[in-house]
Amino acid sequence: MKQIRLLFLGVILSIMTSISVFANSNVVETEIEQKNCQDISKNMETGEILLNEIPTTLNNPSSGTTDSFIPSGIKEDKPLTREIIGKDNRYKITDTTTFPNSAICYAEMKFPNSDSIYVGTAWMYGNRVAVTAGHCVYDSSLGGWAEWVRIYPGSNGSESLYGVYYASVLHTDTKYVKSENSNYDWGLLEFTSNIGSQTGYFGASWTTDSLVGTWVVLRGYPAEKSACLWTMSGKIATSGTFKLGYYIDSTGGQSGSPIYKVTNGNYQSLGIHTNYSPTNEYNEAERIDKSLFEIMNQYRIEF
Repeated sequence: MKQIRLLFLGVILSIMTSISVFANSNVVETEIEQKNCQDISKNMETGEILLNEIPTTLNNPSSGTTDSFIPSGIKEDKPLTREIIGKDNRYKITDTTTFPNSAICYAEMKFPNSDSIYVGTAWMYGNRVAVTAGHCVYDSSLGGWAEWVRIYPGSNGSESLYGVYYASVLHTDTKYVKSENSNYDWGLLEFTSNIGSQTGYFGASWTTDSLVGTWVVLRGYPAEKSACLWTMSGKIATSGTFKLGYYIDSTGGQSGSPIYKVTNGNYQSLGIHTNYSPTNEYNEAERIDKSLFEIMNQYRIEF
């Protein structure tokens, strides 16, 4: 992978994990086009900012996938490990030692211009790499790049079953840093420990086809639920170039959560939960397309 030193950084205005629970409305399908994600990173030890040139495939495929990994000894999640609480349509996960719960991480981050600790969600995508939202690693209103980001895989309230890990390198998109572009709201975390060999990790899937009607799961860590994992499933309602839309309940803190499908025991993320759209009145995910898929795999296959 070719790396280029960055001489200048623009700024953005990002919104930290403010997402609402809402009701259904009309289903919409939008035109599908490929976007062009570009990787920028910050080394947390040296402070070095790099533009990373990601090799791209010479052919022009219309889809691509990677498989999930479940370590031996970790069971798959079953419906009996969940419980409904109150009127919320989400479920609380009561056993985070099962997969994929073990691979979903409660995330905390600290920014330069605030004494507050912000929260989000991340998910393992390899032994030493996790995926999250861009605004969980970069926020210009809070001073730019996070000072640190740490994850608690399989967190269950006060229990940190798989330990806590600090990211060694943060990644997001150049367009997100430069131009306040929420269509490129993705983040990636590198680590020095082989976390995924313990927790397992997700696969991913992208396609140029419409994903409207695909049954998906949104699972993450709402800020008000004290580091406990919650989930809800439903169908994708809108399938656009940059975003996937759905009427699945969520609240702040679930930014960065996987939007995933399960096929024959294979857990593949289709997007990264990012925001609520007040204009369209549904929740949205950063859609994984070919360009983002290739960036994610560059770091997945290095370890």
